Amino acid sequence: MSGVAFRFRSKQQDRKDDNAVDGDPAESPGDAVDDGSLEDDEEGEWLAIELHEWASEARSMLAQLLLADGVVHSWQGTTLLAHESTETEVDALIEEVEKAEARELDPERPQLAFEMDGWSPSLLAQLSERLGSAGVPHEFDSDGDLICHEDDEEHVELLIEDLLARTADSGLEELDGLEANNLLSALFEATDRLRRDVHDSKGVLGAVTHGQRLAASATPFGFSATGWNSLRETADQLVDLIESEDSSDIEISELAIRLRDTLQRLV
Repeated sequence: MSGVAFRFRSKQQDRKDDNAVDGDPAESPGDAVDDGSLEDDEEGEWLAIELHEWASEARSMLAQLLLADGVVHSWQGTTLLAHESTETEVDALIEEVEKAEARELDPERPQLAFEMDGWSPSLLAQLSERLGSAGVPHEFDSDGDLICHEDDEEHVELLIEDLLARTADSGLEELDGLEANNLLSALFEATDRLRRDVHDSKGVLGAVTHGQRLAASATPFGFSATGWNSLRETADQLVDLIESEDSSDIEISELAIRLRDTLQRLV
């Protein structure tokens, strides 16, 4: 990352009309700008942190971190406005972004590009944060494509797949760890019954009830998004087979066994 965060200090009463935002990350205000108003504090000062030398992805990443931590702030172009009472929190988040961006690409190592067409600034910021946390050197070129080392390709693909899968979880039921384990255990018991007898009433009822809930559940903490998505799809397919009049006992039995074997490794 080129440049450093540069601070100005101004009294709140001197900038009460300065809440207009333009530029990045305000290009996507719903994603990167705090939608709350800045609090009045005639005694305190406001920090104006100039980030014009940062890449837009870095500013978007910082905006997401500020929102996640509930730090009241606003943007005026590329300048971050935050109250001095939050200076310690803001400094820590800026340092986090700078550490993530500090892992530069090695020009001597082969590189490759991932086209990121259609990705929002918010999603790019989340991806950059994940890559940084995983210690994967990367950058975004002038076309917005993600550049990384060739030998990191598989790792980057897995991170992208997981992020996209978790994004698709929006609106699904959130399960805590105990709820997820109980659901998987109950579905395992049901599919184990179907393995022995596809007409077992408790097995049929359990597979449909718990399978439908699993199919409508977001990825719980501690599970990979791609793995959980595969479970959702299999559970949903089993429910469809059980409820269809055209399904054969063999089809139901085979899918129940496959799901049961997968669940056995998780419970």
